[in-house]
Amino acid sequence: MFCTTGAHTVPPPGLPRPWKNFCPSPIIIRMDSSQSGSQFDTAADAYEASANDLPVRPHIEYPSIRRHCGDLAGKSVLDLGCGTGMYSRHLVRWGARTVIGADISAGMLGRAREIEKEAPLGIVYLERDLTQPCACDPEFADLAGNIDLVLAVYVLCYATSREDLVAMCRTARADLRPGGRFIAPVLNPDYADAGEHPDHYAGYGFTLTGTAPRGEGSPVRLDAWFPEGSGIEPVRVDAVWWSRRTYEEALREAGFTSVTWHRMQVTDQGVAERGSAYWANYLSRPHALVIEAS
Repeated sequence: MFCTTGAHTVPPPGLPRPWKNFCPSPIIIRMDSSQSGSQFDTAADAYEASANDLPVRPHIEYPSIRRHCGDLAGKSVLDLGCGTGMYSRHLVRWGARTVIGADISAGMLGRAREIEKEAPLGIVYLERDLTQPCACDPEFADLAGNIDLVLAVYVLCYATSREDLVAMCRTARADLRPGGRFIAPVLNPDYADAGEHPDHYAGYGFTLTGTAPRGEGSPVRLDAWFPEGSGIEPVRVDAVWWSRRTYEEALREAGFTSVTWHRMQVTDQGVAERGSAYWANYLSRPHALVIEAS
């Protein structure tokens, strides 16, 4: 539970402190479409740790995305920007028949393949530019235009230009069969910025800090930290702010005709474990929203 002081909240004793208070050198990740490879290459450990150490993920993010993916039984799914395969593995467990993970980061894919080797689920991981359609992978060219669902978790908000944003949306559209769906959790354009609300997300293990005033393509810094003693260094990620209008325009330019925005919801288990007051701050202005396009 938080103690509320005006418009801000203060995390109670025992919750992780912001990274700057105990670690002067976080892992810094920046996306730059002009660079080869990916700045995510060195962050595989932190990415995996976030699966359980950031409470928003198991109690809000995973179940919300699961709900919006719908019935996956017998379906083919492309996990665009799969990272270490966290969602690729979820997709198999949620019933998908075929799952392909695609990412530009060799470091992330290396971890994904290690996990697949240790506990095989039949997932195939491809290293590819996310602005290019599936046809660029000859061994899977037959799937281009035949994928039932494309999932891109926090991918569009790393497009560093409007052109790249449209290209990523076109990749998803080109890979989908007629009637297929694109599910894309993105940075909420109305997130609570740490410059105005420094403690809004602090109790959940992260903060978001952008430039003022916000503008299309402006940077947003995410600082995330993990429980003391976990051995995982804090992470600083540079994402990109795009308005709802720009997301919708990019999707329609890519060929999607229907665009719907969804808010994430906390599970009953999350409320039972932590209490509804704990989640109130997050749910009032969640850091992410889910786009569904078809």
